[in-house]
Amino acid sequence: MLNIRINVNVDLKKVAVVLTTFFLFWGSLLTPANASDFKAEFDFVPEKSVTVHLQYETITVTRSQAKAALNSPYAQYYDVQTLAFLTEYSKGVSMAEWSCLNNIWTNESHFNPKALNKGSKAFGVAQFLPSTWGNYKVQKTSVAALQIKYGLQYIQSRYGDPCNAWKFWKAHQWY
Repeated sequence: MLNIRINVNVDLKKVAVVLTTFFLFWGSLLTPANASDFKAEFDFVPEKSVTVHLQYETITVTRSQAKAALNSPYAQYYDVQTLAFLTEYSKGVSMAEWSCLNNIWTNESHFNPKALNKGSKAFGVAQFLPSTWGNYKVQKTSVAALQIKYGLQYIQSRYGDPCNAWKFWKAHQWY
């Protein structure tokens, strides 16, 4: 007669971990409620892109791409109209408001940061009068980004938005 003895050592903690992992993994795959919760957590809606036709180029961009473009080292090389569009669009301004702003500044200066009205001495993209520059406590500058910044502040404080400023411009040929 042959007597065989087998000793089996079972680490119950390891077995518990393996079984728990197994059931959690397969349980989450087979349970539709968990699967839909997972999808809802990680599902995202892609940003809407817009296409705008500017004087020198056509741009298709999302709001986050506009913000990134303004923060890139290449922003200094953008033409003034592109810079103004990216500035406005990155702030969440509607395309209708962009159209109004585009109309005003095209009529005022054609987006030329060095435009000078010899009669009134209005200067720059937004055609600020010398007194308007003084109201912002800045020196008159030909830096387009600053002119855009102060021009947008002026429109916001005086008219509320570019479309109200455009309505005023159409009635008076100035704003």
